[in-house]
Amino acid sequence: MPALKRWAAALVVVIGLLLTPAAAQAKWLKAESPRFIIYTDRGESTLREYVIEMETFDSLLRARHGLPEAGVPPRKLPIYLVRSRADLQRTWHTAGDAVAGYYTSGGGDVFAVAVLEGDDEDSVTLKHEYVHHFMLQNFPGAYPAWMVEGYAEYYSTTRIRGEFVEVGRVNDGRSSELRDGQWLKIADVLANKRGPRSDSWSDFYAESWLLTHYLMSDPVRFGQFRAYASAVGKGADPVEAMVAAAGMTTDALDQALRRYMNTGLIYTQYKRTDFAVPPITITALPASADALLLDRLQLVAHSYKSANAGYLPMIRAKAAKFPDDQLAMLALAQTEMELGDPAKGRAVATDWIKAHPTDVEAMFVLGSYLVYAADEEENAEKSQALRIEARAVLQRAAQLAPADYRILFAYAQARRGEPGFPTQETQTLLITAYKQAPQVVDVRLELIQVLMARRNWREAEALLRPLVNSPHGGNMVEMAKALMKRVQAALAAS
Repeated sequence: MPALKRWAAALVVVIGLLLTPAAAQAKWLKAESPRFIIYTDRGESTLREYVIEMETFDSLLRARHGLPEAGVPPRKLPIYLVRSRADLQRTWHTAGDAVAGYYTSGGGDVFAVAVLEGDDEDSVTLKHEYVHHFMLQNFPGAYPAWMVEGYAEYYSTTRIRGEFVEVGRVNDGRSSELRDGQWLKIADVLANKRGPRSDSWSDFYAESWLLTHYLMSDPVRFGQFRAYASAVGKGADPVEAMVAAAGMTTDALDQALRRYMNTGLIYTQYKRTDFAVPPITITALPASADALLLDRLQLVAHSYKSANAGYLPMIRAKAAKFPDDQLAMLALAQTEMELGDPAKGRAVATDWIKAHPTDVEAMFVLGSYLVYAADEEENAEKSQALRIEARAVLQRAAQLAPADYRILFAYAQARRGEPGFPTQETQTLLITAYKQAPQVVDVRLELIQVLMARRNWREAEALLRPLVNSPHGGNMVEMAKALMKRVQAALAAS
């Protein structure tokens, strides 16, 4: 059978649409594949194509990094495909009109949202963020900022269309910035230095992309790239390591990059049939998803007290239309606890758990809120009572879902204040949570501080290095640097 016919036949075999008559009117669909859970109301064919595209992209990354093509992550990534930027803003009300997609990783969930607008730019942002997600999952390390962002930019333009998968295509936006803008010195890019102009951040991204493309496009230079990554991972200076790996000064590298930019960039083409078609199951979601799926993500992604003023009455009105519905209950309980009447929200969640004693999602919503309330409570006795209540709920949830990083993280936080904290058991909870979702900075930081408290300095140092080198800077980096000083001082004294 010709390759294309095999491809089409495989689709017929592995994809099933499981619709019940009662759910047939619902617009939102959910697709589950080995590595993704993807939601959309754009129709079955669009959903199917997107799942295959993202699975192919993951397989490509695995093949290019020497991982088993059939390997799967410890946790599938949820992605929400929306029709418009207005729909995206339902999930993040402060997002500007220019935002066409985003990725978020926190204690509430790790997921992505993307607007499907019908052109090749649809998935560029998502692919960029997925590379970060993939690298943190499989190759966590202390990479310099230019390499983190340049690598993601390089793979973000991967085109999966028709018979081919094309890697390393020109990033038109970055290319035009380089042709029209003022270049930074590559030594400054390597050292994570920005220029004084307001758009120097964009210049940094553009040159990081070009340097990555230059190093990835030739077998000899790719060997230099690998040697460089190994050296900086062991603590070498990122500028000196590049001079040693490339065998040229930074001034000479500047000139080489300008020549490369002007001589035409090379991309690699694979046959699409080189990558296996994944099994996919598509199901229809209940009608409550049309009303509440996107709106609830505001609280899932952006934590407490961050929704707009009209959010609470909107959720109350929508949830009232769907009695005895899990999504409606979760949205109402969480919104009440965080923005409205906490006692009512707790009652809603508690009553639901009594009626559904294995619903770990409801337990997580209730338990994580109780941890938050304990942290906010100024009265020590009341705070401890809330924490004890949280432990009971989250311990049961952890027994039912022993690999859910969200539950394990919240349970570890609930154990603050118990005798001997942090115990070995708490450390084990956080290690398991971290392995499930190394992309979540809050989990990493909590584990680092527990490791430090238990005097596991080497392990804490290894987890801190990627945070210290984060390209985005900010308070998190400053906190990581302060912790690193303490860790290194302890190591020097030991």
